[in-house]
Amino acid sequence: MTEYTSDYFSDADENTVKRFEEMLRSGASYFFDVEDIEILCDHYSQKGNNTKARKAVEHGLDLHPGSGALLLKQAHILLMNKQPKKALKILDFLEASEPSNTEMLLFKAVVHRNLSDFEGTKACLLKALETTTENKEEIFLDLAFEQEMVEDYDGAIRSLKQSLKINPEHEACLFELGYCFEMAEQVEEGADYFKNFLDRFPYSYTAWYNLGLCYEKLGMFELAIDAVDFCLAVKDDFVNGHIMRGNLLTHCDRDAEAVESYTESLRYDEQNPMVYAAIGECYERLALPLQAEANYVHALAIDNDHVEALMGMGSLREDDNRLTEALGFYRKAVGIDEFNLDNRHIHAETLLKLHRTEEAKQAYTEMAEHFADDEECRIALADLIFAEHGAYAAVEALRAYMEQLPQSTDLIWHLIKYLILAGKPLQAEEILCRATAVHTEGLNYLTGIFPEVNMYPNITGHFKTGETGKAQP
Repeated sequence: MTEYTSDYFSDADENTVKRFEEMLRSGASYFFDVEDIEILCDHYSQKGNNTKARKAVEHGLDLHPGSGALLLKQAHILLMNKQPKKALKILDFLEASEPSNTEMLLFKAVVHRNLSDFEGTKACLLKALETTTENKEEIFLDLAFEQEMVEDYDGAIRSLKQSLKINPEHEACLFELGYCFEMAEQVEEGADYFKNFLDRFPYSYTAWYNLGLCYEKLGMFELAIDAVDFCLAVKDDFVNGHIMRGNLLTHCDRDAEAVESYTESLRYDEQNPMVYAAIGECYERLALPLQAEANYVHALAIDNDHVEALMGMGSLREDDNRLTEALGFYRKAVGIDEFNLDNRHIHAETLLKLHRTEEAKQAYTEMAEHFADDEECRIALADLIFAEHGAYAAVEALRAYMEQLPQSTDLIWHLIKYLILAGKPLQAEEILCRATAVHTEGLNYLTGIFPEVNMYPNITGHFKTGETGKAQP
């Protein structure tokens, strides 16, 4: 894309600026050639002085009417002044007269992007690809970004592959391609692509890293560790590689080794709170609470609002039965990241342990409002309603929740439980009869949440008969 940058400002350029400033002060009209006007526009644009940049280009167009280079500068200044539609009119005129001007087409793509016009941006980038043999890998990358914006991940994958055909060492393209394979749910295809890529370019640490990510998504953790080991053999200071290796090792219950990988990453990025929190979690699982707390504290010293560290501190307090202190950490974490459902559940469960029932009910109610498909918060609410108002009220609540979540299975078994407790075993049996045909594995769940069901022979008889029907309670 077109950018106005320069590595130096020559004496001649400085003299051009002085001469233009003098012209403005005197009110006279001096002659400048097209190149001088471009220098002036670049100078004032870099300084953020759009008014003088506009005056320079207008003066230049008075001297050189119809100059394509100056019209392009004018379009750029209009865009900086947040007038993309006016800029587009100039670019339409330029394209009609110079349809093969790659610089103009790339800048026109920028203007269309500012207007949120994906098709316009895409069209300009495709035209630019036809007009040049230079930097095509960057244009394909720009095209991929646009395709990602509208979730056309298949198209983005094709564009990125084209970019990598031109420049296989383009790291940004490789990273982006790994992301697109994941978003397109083509992880297996991604693994195949990166394996083939590595057959040709075995020293690409980025490709090894992406291959590891693909294996991780496929649950092939040992292969993922092998891939990231090759990645780090090529580039031993790659921070994300060490962190990824630590994450993979935790999946394999190898927390002590994970600590080593996380610690290695700190050699290259010592101020990463995420890593300290991850080390803390490893030490928790290793039953080393003092080391865990030291790392959580270190994470919070770097970022006082680091959610994982706050939850870790709360967990340690809860393990010591210091529930009030734990609640304080959990509450702060939930306030920072209100969309983390797991943390919300931990917070609400702690409220229940502290017998702060009304606060817990409010917490679960908010979860039900914000997380439409979460069954657990509705089950918790039904349990609270039962404790406060009895089994009939719990049944009515569960029926309402099942209307909200018609695909839920767990709610069915809780409804059966509360129908039995409400003295309605026949209704419970009818629902169970229909449910077992579709969800036979749910019988174990039912006995887990309600062992007393074994006291009802008519109900437990279905555990053996496997009666059929549709689960439509």
